[in-house]
Amino acid sequence: MNTNTLQPTSWLAKRLGLSVSTIERLRARGEGQLPPHLVIGRNTIRYDVAVVEDWLSVRQGLPRSPVQTPASSLSSAPQKKLFGKRVLPANSA
Repeated sequence: MNTNTLQPTSWLAKRLGLSVSTIERLRARGEGQLPPHLVIGRNTIRYDVAVVEDWLSVRQGLPRSPVQTPASSLSSAPQKKLFGKRVLPANSA
């Protein structure tokens, strides 16, 4: 098991070619323009690498990875409570 599957905002910014401040602004708007994030503690936000890669694949029109990620294996009710936002089902684009 890879222990580096959760990455900070700086990793996502680099992966998407955006600044950290842009990522934070888009996340604050909450318009679904970024992949789902995990809130850990009071001020810690992390992104699951597999979820981000799947999100990018969908945005690029590529098929999704056949491996189910831990975040997508959760039921929708806990995800709504965990993220505080509506989470789209795994089969919707």
